[in-house]
Amino acid sequence: MPTGPRPHNAEHPLMPKIPKTLHLCFGLAPRNPNIMWDLAAHVCVRSAIERIRPDRVRFYTNWEPTGPWWRLTRPLVEVVKTEAPTEIFGVPLRHYAHRADVLRLQVLLEQGGIYLDSDVFVHRSFDDLLDHDVVIGREGHGDNFRGLCNAVILARPGAPFLRRWYESYRSFRSDGKEFWAEHSVSLPARLAETHPDEVTVLPHDAFHWPLHTPEGLAQIFGPWPGHDPRSSYANHLWASAARRYLWDLTPGTVRRVDTAFHRWARPFLEDLPDEYGAPTLALRLQRRLRRLRLRFLGTMRRAEPARS
Repeated sequence: MPTGPRPHNAEHPLMPKIPKTLHLCFGLAPRNPNIMWDLAAHVCVRSAIERIRPDRVRFYTNWEPTGPWWRLTRPLVEVVKTEAPTEIFGVPLRHYAHRADVLRLQVLLEQGGIYLDSDVFVHRSFDDLLDHDVVIGREGHGDNFRGLCNAVILARPGAPFLRRWYESYRSFRSDGKEFWAEHSVSLPARLAETHPDEVTVLPHDAFHWPLHTPEGLAQIFGPWPGHDPRSSYANHLWASAARRYLWDLTPGTVRRVDTAFHRWARPFLEDLPDEYGAPTLALRLQRRLRRLRLRFLGTMRRAEPARS
C-alpha cells in the first residue's frame, strides 16, 4: 500500500492528479519473427483494462504485431504509430530498450497516466494510487534491492520527479553491461532518496515480486507452489527472462498445467478453444533451434579459459 499523504488536485478537487490513460509500447525494435504478440501479452492487456478501467488505452509501436493474439487485442487499444527516439541530449540511444525507457518518460511528462510494460499482469484497481504526483515500485528488497523499476510508472503530467529523471539522461552511458539498468532502475532510486517529497515509492511486492531469478520465475511459471505468489497490485512477468515458459502457450496448456500464472490467466481465456493461437510447426522448430543455439553458445562461453 502507498505511504504518505494523498494530495488532492487543487484545481479540480474531485479529480485525481493522475489521469486514467493507460500507455503501452511494443515493437520499437526492428521487426523480428521471434518477437510475437502472444497469449501472455494479450491477457496482460486484458487484465489491465478490466481492473484499472482506463479511459483510454494508447499502444505505441513502430510496427503493428500480427497473429491471432493481436487480432483479439487490437480492438481494445488505440494504436499510435511511433518512431522511438534514437538520441537524447545528443547522446545516442543504441538499444531499443533504452529508446523505450526514454519514450515512456516523454509520454508521461506530456500526457500523464499509467505506463505498463506489456508483460505486466494486473490484479486489482490502481484507483487508490491516482492522487499522487508519481508512483513507482521497488525492485527487490534487502540484499537483493536493485532500485526502482520503470516497468510500472504512474504520473501526473509534468511531474517534477519525471523532469529530474528525464534530465538525468544527459549523463546516460549506453555501453557496458554495468550501465544497462543505470537510468531505468538505479538512478530513479537515487533521485527518490534526494527528493522524497516528489515521488511515492511502493514496496517490493507491489509490482515486481517475485524477481526474475530462476527461483522467482519458478514461483510464477513453475508447478503451483502451494501459495499464490502474486504482488499486491500487479506482477511484472519478466518476459525476456521467462521466454521458455511463455513461448508456444495455448489456452489448453493454461487449463491443463497448474501454475500461478496459468491460474491468473484462465479467466481471460474462457471462451477460447484449447488450440487457439497455437504456433505453426515451422515456428516451433525455428524457436527450438534458436534455443539450442543459445544454449550451445552459453556452454562455449563458460568453457572458454579465463583471460588474465
